[in-house]
Amino acid sequence: MRMYRLLIVDDEPYTVDGLFELLQETEMLGLDLYKAYSANEAIEWLNRVKIDIVLSDIRMPGMDGLQLQRQIKARWPRCKVIFLTGMNEMTYIQQALRDGSIDYILKTEGDEPILRSVRSAIDALEEELKSDRYLQHAKARIQQALPGLRNGWFMQLLQHGIDHVGLTQSRLAEMESPLSSSAPLLPVLARVDRWPEHITGTDRPLLLFAIENIVQEMLGEMNAQSVIIDDSYLMIMIQTQHRGGCHAGESDQAGAIRFVQGMLETVQSTCTQLLQLPVSVICGRAFVSWEQIADTYFRMRQKLVLGVGKGENMMLLTGRGLSKVDSGAAMMPSRLREQLDVALESGRSEEARTAIHVCFANTGEYARYLEAYYTVANQLISLINRWGWAEQLEQDGEIRLEQLMNVQSHSSREQAVEYLLTVAERLITFKQGVQDERTERIVERINRYIREGISGDLSLTALAELVFLNPAYLSVLYKQTTGQNISEYIISVRLEKAKELLQDSQYKIHEVAAAIGFDNAGYFTRFFRKNAGIGPQEYRDQAGI
Repeated sequence: MRMYRLLIVDDEPYTVDGLFELLQETEMLGLDLYKAYSANEAIEWLNRVKIDIVLSDIRMPGMDGLQLQRQIKARWPRCKVIFLTGMNEMTYIQQALRDGSIDYILKTEGDEPILRSVRSAIDALEEELKSDRYLQHAKARIQQALPGLRNGWFMQLLQHGIDHVGLTQSRLAEMESPLSSSAPLLPVLARVDRWPEHITGTDRPLLLFAIENIVQEMLGEMNAQSVIIDDSYLMIMIQTQHRGGCHAGESDQAGAIRFVQGMLETVQSTCTQLLQLPVSVICGRAFVSWEQIADTYFRMRQKLVLGVGKGENMMLLTGRGLSKVDSGAAMMPSRLREQLDVALESGRSEEARTAIHVCFANTGEYARYLEAYYTVANQLISLINRWGWAEQLEQDGEIRLEQLMNVQSHSSREQAVEYLLTVAERLITFKQGVQDERTERIVERINRYIREGISGDLSLTALAELVFLNPAYLSVLYKQTTGQNISEYIISVRLEKAKELLQDSQYKIHEVAAAIGFDNAGYFTRFFRKNAGIGPQEYRDQAGI
């Protein structure tokens, strides 16, 4: 079961803190929890991150719960809303249920009905992910798939830019594309990280169309055009709906970006659970012009290739400072070069070796041998340049570029092929090392931020924003890398800091609590007792303070 985000909203801080503590201590729910002490503060969270469940008071000053519910549905239509109130008013109950809330609980009913309702919300979210309607829709649409001409036109656009294809609104209309030639695009690039062995080449188009259909359904009324790059990559170009001939302004674009980034989490989860496919996604952090789309695609692909962690089920965002790349190089490889490229990018050694050996099949003639050698060598040097690793690889001495690009430097055909295999293997190993190093830097930055800001906002969203990752993916990446959850590390740091402060008699218990991020001294005492085995005052007494 995936981790869901739950937001608690009430104008009574005691109620919010009590519910937060109740849900946090119910570990089997596995929730990422957030607090808001007003409807306006709740909207700030809704604008910042995708929320799956909202537990809200219905009677609040200013904006009440019913008004908040409409704001929630406008941003995150699949969010489940549970209402709490101290009053049993049938009018409010009827309106809340009419507007789509899933439960209505009196505050006097106690903890168990609240926990039961939250579990029901989680079950409902899980059931939606397991639904097979996405795959059924994909099968129904496969007979009406995008014509090859339209996909080919967009492929040319991504590879060579608008000057090559002649972008006009009439051209888009002829191809029945929903996009406007005068509006900017939000780019999203998805990759099937690994095809299971039982998936044949003929099955892959169906599953790619299933992914495409899932994306379309999740994005709702947004205009989106997908392009199948190959049997692993899918590009989606998104525009906001325009009304009255006016395109979305900056505020609408920001909301659209938040919505798309949030819904991509559900897309990824659905692909994993329903299609049994690991899918990585990189999403733009800003809209780009049609003139920029080709270069943006190539940069996004480069960042997805470099990746972090294990390189599967990644959820990345475009960042600043991406290195410039030659978007015209190696953009139309043969099928064989594609296979080698994908194998090297994905770190699959055996597939890379196979592709190289196939390249040298039937090369008895010297001219064909030369063609095979330089085809592979050019592919390898292209990747080295694309990834910016030439100097580093030269320094370690294992790869000499002059030798790679000179067939005469090898005394035999067998030695030449073996050298190319060695270079390919070294590239895969080096890439994994770079990924591991980048991942370790991310984890260390997170850990340092937690240690230095233990009294501040340590929500998963705040930590993810620090390292420009999706919150859900950061949670998975951290666990894969360290073997523990971020929440477990935060608990250990808080406990260590609390013990340190408790040994100094100048700090009172409530001051120690505030210093490690607890607003409530009673909550801190229960936290300390649960994790240290004794209460904070007992700890002091035993230490002789």
